Amino acid sequence: MDALMIVLVVTFLAQLGGRSSGFATRLAERTGAIVPVLSGLLVAQAVLAAMAVALGIAIAPELTPELRSLLLALALVLVGVALTTRMPRPGSPFGWPRLRAFGTALFGGGAILVADSGMMLVAAAAARSPLPWAAWPAAILGLLGALLPPLMLGEREWQRLPWRTIRIAIGAVLILAGVIVGLSAKGLI
Repeated sequence: MDALMIVLVVTFLAQLGGRSSGFATRLAERTGAIVPVLSGLLVAQAVLAAMAVALGIAIAPELTPELRSLLLALALVLVGVALTTRMPRPGSPFGWPRLRAFGTALFGGGAILVADSGMMLVAAAAARSPLPWAAWPAAILGLLGALLPPLMLGEREWQRLPWRTIRIAIGAVLILAGVIVGLSAKGLI
């Protein structure tokens, strides 16, 4: 159950105001098709999360419980650091005309998710959990929760929020959480 909550919350927070939400809003406004864009991104996230969970299950027997917790701490810190750096450039809605909204969201969004989604965190949470497959729906639901508000509001309204400040605050919290998990894994707190 811990994999479910960790991945759900961190995926949601990490994707807020990120490249995938900018890509989704631009593509949805360009094509006028919110549902195919959303479903394409969710299918891409489902495939990537399944691969990350499978990786976590594969490496789990080779890791000690302490090392599993340290891997999770490292993943939390890396996601936090990524959030505190420069704002990502908005993803451009690219694709071949034959792909339509779903195909462009699947392949273009999938490429963005590979770079931005923190699949190391999904693998680390799956390796640490007694229920590793709980990380899979959590990654999908976290992305869904992060994509629905910008798609419903539209790009103009969504970009009015102070995303730089929000992302730095979220990143600082995730770095702190990673440090706490790491220190507790070593028995220092």
